[in-house]
Amino acid sequence: MSTVGDPATVRPDVSAHELITTTRAVRLRLDLDRPVAPELLEACVADALQAPQGSNLMRTEFVVVRDPERISRLGTIYREEFDGFYRASEVGLFKRVDADDEHAAQSRRTRDSAEHLAAVMDRVPAIVIPCLTPRLADGDLLAAKHRLATVYPTVWNFMLAARLRGLGTCWTGMTLAREADVAEIVGIDPEAVEQVCMIPVAHHTGERFRPAWRPPATDFIHWDTW
Repeated sequence: MSTVGDPATVRPDVSAHELITTTRAVRLRLDLDRPVAPELLEACVADALQAPQGSNLMRTEFVVVRDPERISRLGTIYREEFDGFYRASEVGLFKRVDADDEHAAQSRRTRDSAEHLAAVMDRVPAIVIPCLTPRLADGDLLAAKHRLATVYPTVWNFMLAARLRGLGTCWTGMTLAREADVAEIVGIDPEAVEQVCMIPVAHHTGERFRPAWRPPATDFIHWDTW
């Protein structure tokens, strides 16, 4: 198995600008019936590790789950958290009231796709769990900021690399409250390893993605001072 991405597997027709503006959280368009080859996943991890690394330390490791029985159990945890916590959350999509009609319409579409993902998470062909070692120290917020600043670009690189290989992904934090349960299923030492998120991975259906609606950039820029 190659430890580097094979350029032949990368889509040559996706420009850098298209890649960063149309890489979506894929939920509805995950192909549940098509396996994801381990070589593709390994190539995505190899590309992910090219992200900038703070102090040149490799802090991010990936648990790649392809076993259907483990995926089924992880999917059950995901659905339990979605139904028991996310639906009632004040910061989630189900209680959100958007003043802008276009934003509200997009929120409804996202809510519907999130419900779909919760229903099928136990059937996706692969789940990737990015992890940080050693665990973050309790109460040391500054150190956590520094260390997570390395993890996040690495994980996003993984998702961009997946997109270029015809794979859909979705960053989720739904299972972080159940770290110990997830750790037991996939053999993670919960005392030593910090789970960062959980990412379903599958080939996606359809050919193209498009930019999502966003408010104007001027609404989010503070020139020189807040």
